Amino acid sequence: MASLVAVWFSGLRINDVRLGMVHVDQLDTTDVILRLLSRRRADIIFLSGASFAGFNIVDCRRLHNVLHIPMIIVSRDKPNNASVKRALKKHFPDWKTRWRLVRELGRIHVFAPKPCEQPLYFEAVGISAANAKTVIRAYSTTSRVPEPIRVAGILAKGLALAGNELRFH
Repeated sequence: MASLVAVWFSGLRINDVRLGMVHVDQLDTTDVILRLLSRRRADIIFLSGASFAGFNIVDCRRLHNVLHIPMIIVSRDKPNNASVKRALKKHFPDWKTRWRLVRELGRIHVFAPKPCEQPLYFEAVGISAANAKTVIRAYSTTSRVPEPIRVAGILAKGLALAGNELRFH
């Protein structure tokens, strides 16, 4: 199992945090996200990549169709879809389903929200690339990574560390 952290922002302030658990290499992330977002409204959803807990790939089209909320899927590094496809073929009997979820994300865009920093890579679902760039830039205040993704990542890493037994000698 792995933690999935949802963070709601009001402007640049944290408004709420919810925690879900997903299974490694299963396909339950989409359902967990839907549960986390139940009875909460959001104007936009940021995802740190389209895959969590190994190859537990989010069905972004389904999320968008159910929630009617635009989504921006952000990656710090350029996704290597050829490698992803090879790994899926090698390790998963349902690789075609998983590969379809990756393909449905559409075009990978590159964008540097802060001058003189490395670019980010993103896919946009239910929002134009131009509008997605505006939103990414607005939330990239501390670093090139939008604050909702940065904060959720910090919380998820903290939860992972808390789950391990740390002993100091």
